[in-house]
Amino acid sequence: MKKILLISLLLFCKITFSQVSDSFTDGDFSQNPIWRGDVNYFQINTKNQLQTQGQQLAAQTISLSTANQLSLNASWTFFVQLNFDPTTTNFVRIYLTSNKEDLKGSLNGYFVQIGETGATDGFHLYKQSGTSATRIIVGAQKTRVNANVVLAKIKVKRDAAGKWDLFTDVTGGNNFNLEGSTTENSFTSSGFAGVFCRYATASRYNQYIFDDFNIDDLIPDTTPPAIKSIAAVNASTLDVTFSEPLDLNSATVTGNYNLSNGYGSPTNVASTALPNVYRLTFLKELISGDYNLTVSHVRDKKGNVIAFNSNLGFTYIKPYTVKSGDLVINEIFANPTGSLALPQKEFVEIWNTTTEYILMQGWKYADQNSTYTFLADTIKPRQYVILAAKADEALFKPFGKTIGLSPWPSLNNDKDILTLTDNTSRIIDKVAYYDTWYKDDVKKKGGYSLELIDPKNVCGGTQNWSASSDASGATPAQSNSVYQAQMSTEVPKLLSASVIDSVTVQVEFSKSIDSLSAVQLPNYFVNNGVGNPMSVIIQSTNFSTAILQFSNPLTRGIENILTITSVTDCAGNLISSAANTAKLFIAKKVTANDILISEILFNPKVGGVDFVEIYNNAGHVLDLKDLQLANLDAGGKAGSIKNLSAKNLLIQPGTYWVVSTNTANIKTGYVCENLDNFIQLGALPAYNNDRGTVILLGNNMQIDRFNYTEKMHVALLQNPEGVSLERVSFSKGANEAGNFKSAAASVGFATPTYKNSQAPDGQESYVKLLSKTFSPDDDGFEDVLTLDYQVAENTSFATVLIYSDKGRLVRSLLKNQTIGTKGTFIWDGLDDNGQKAPIGIYIVLFDVFNLNGHTRRFKNTCVLAGKL
Repeated sequence: MKKILLISLLLFCKITFSQVSDSFTDGDFSQNPIWRGDVNYFQINTKNQLQTQGQQLAAQTISLSTANQLSLNASWTFFVQLNFDPTTTNFVRIYLTSNKEDLKGSLNGYFVQIGETGATDGFHLYKQSGTSATRIIVGAQKTRVNANVVLAKIKVKRDAAGKWDLFTDVTGGNNFNLEGSTTENSFTSSGFAGVFCRYATASRYNQYIFDDFNIDDLIPDTTPPAIKSIAAVNASTLDVTFSEPLDLNSATVTGNYNLSNGYGSPTNVASTALPNVYRLTFLKELISGDYNLTVSHVRDKKGNVIAFNSNLGFTYIKPYTVKSGDLVINEIFANPTGSLALPQKEFVEIWNTTTEYILMQGWKYADQNSTYTFLADTIKPRQYVILAAKADEALFKPFGKTIGLSPWPSLNNDKDILTLTDNTSRIIDKVAYYDTWYKDDVKKKGGYSLELIDPKNVCGGTQNWSASSDASGATPAQSNSVYQAQMSTEVPKLLSASVIDSVTVQVEFSKSIDSLSAVQLPNYFVNNGVGNPMSVIIQSTNFSTAILQFSNPLTRGIENILTITSVTDCAGNLISSAANTAKLFIAKKVTANDILISEILFNPKVGGVDFVEIYNNAGHVLDLKDLQLANLDAGGKAGSIKNLSAKNLLIQPGTYWVVSTNTANIKTGYVCENLDNFIQLGALPAYNNDRGTVILLGNNMQIDRFNYTEKMHVALLQNPEGVSLERVSFSKGANEAGNFKSAAASVGFATPTYKNSQAPDGQESYVKLLSKTFSPDDDGFEDVLTLDYQVAENTSFATVLIYSDKGRLVRSLLKNQTIGTKGTFIWDGLDDNGQKAPIGIYIVLFDVFNLNGHTRRFKNTCVLAGKL
């Protein structure tokens, strides 16, 4: 069966979210449908089946999942093949439903599990709640033709009442037999389905096979939901009634609802006691007026999506008392001379900044010489209104709502004081403007208005007014061209403090700040005797940058703390106490051998990339901004020089950092203990697969250099692709013979961002058991035998064998593989055939050797225990 996209029976095509069909015949599981999880540990085999390809480790759990929201009135069918006899430590789960994409953690859902002690496993249905699993259908044990192969086609059905039926065909066909039935309704919704493979035997890493996944409705429903009514519960809450109950996951997505008049999406959507009614809560209270609610993407329980652009109108009205600042003087066209696109007449624009209707009767507008009293008039929510002389009213009406005043309080070009009061003589807004607010000598001469930047600002005067940037010179009855709203609930934060030189620091704030508070010298303090700055200059372009000048210089190599207090933004919010400090540091200059080349991957695996690892060998913090990476050009000089960082990037002493062109690729392909210690460049210097030179430069000098060849790899290495060369010792020169060797196979052939596997430990060699006795009975106590080892030789090879007390070879844990100087192996109590070894005494032989012929044997004895 080919992968398909289920086609709607309607006249338009849509992807049906709730159905899954995948037989992997396209050789891909990354699309149609998308499987996520441990994607690097699965493959499509030559039979176009999904097959595991995990790590050959003694214990690993891997999983894949895909989107599935079917839970009731649903059926699941799939094929599974296990090329081994499953056990309680080597088993598989096929998740039918799950509320989590990650199947390896805590979740709510149902799964079929195969794997128990013995060679006649049954097929069982489980419920999982959190991390607890309960078997709800027990399938009869099946005798297999081949005890080491499980092959079956499985079908599961669940009706609307929650009744489960489990069927199997152990020949892999469609002749299903009922294993059992039950009714279980703990979880009636789902987000995902998938496979979960756990093995404690390394040889099981590629023995799980799956095919022919199909999840479908038992009873198709093609009727989409519709909006029936909208009712206001209060000023910020609406109840929306639909024609039928909705899928809760889509119904409660706030982005699926959009309220007109600028309200947008609600802050919360919740279900109610009625299954088809959902309560929407908005951050802002509704104001009087007409509204329209548009609903998109919500689905009913069967996955039918509401019709495109579904909407319904309603009306809400409430009383409102005007507050100071609700209606503002927003634009002043005091000197219209020279304007070509607008009438060369004065106007003042007022703006209703609220979402309420404002009644203007009895209000007054005045300058220092005359006053106008408004007649009955109403300003709509967020509406701009032009005030002009009565004689000029007709000239401005084409731009928007205009009120002609008589007498007209004329505007002075250089300065004036304008006042707006309500019908109780309370001042609602007042502006005393100056022509210096234009901040532009050309615009000050005429043809441009003064525009308010943000009515919510506490910053006044020139910081909150500017000349219009509109091409016509003004924006009557429109949003101001210079408008920039402050986020009044967002407190300002110190984003960064950059050291320009030893006495100069540039500070960046998260938003515009109040310049009056920001220039106060006591608001800034640096410890270690530096003190307060002697000057603070605020950059007037956006008022979010300050330049601090100190009289006492910063000292190289000493970390200082800058603390900022009492600075506010233009909304009056005090700088965050959790984000008002920054470290000021000028690193010591990098000298030769301060930073060393630690590891290089110059011959990556197919699809991989090169990387270079560096190590801070100095006893203090250094700055990677001072470093460059290079190779050797044809003239024998450093070539293809690449800067590691354009800004300060500090490397702590004794830490490893990796430089690559695709850091995500390195993190995916290898174990990386320090995921933040990466630098991604657009390009690396070219490092050839056979030989080359890695050069580290800094402060116009060579810091370190390594001349590598592929012959430095261990001689017995069959394929050097994906194997790095690691530095053995930082006290020896990079090019001393034997100081770079192949990374150990036991660590995955590379150790990016952490200690090299071939680094000498300096201590005596040993192989020891953490416990002499173990019992692989899955009781959580000493279920495996753990061997810790340490060897003095780097680039060592090891063979680890388990013998019975009669001398019979039971298990080969390792055969002639490279190992690191220190590590751990475990034995799960299974023999080489995957069978549990009998209770008794066993001998562990650990042979380590190198290419120089040096060998050493470690012998330990253990007891495999169990219940009699």
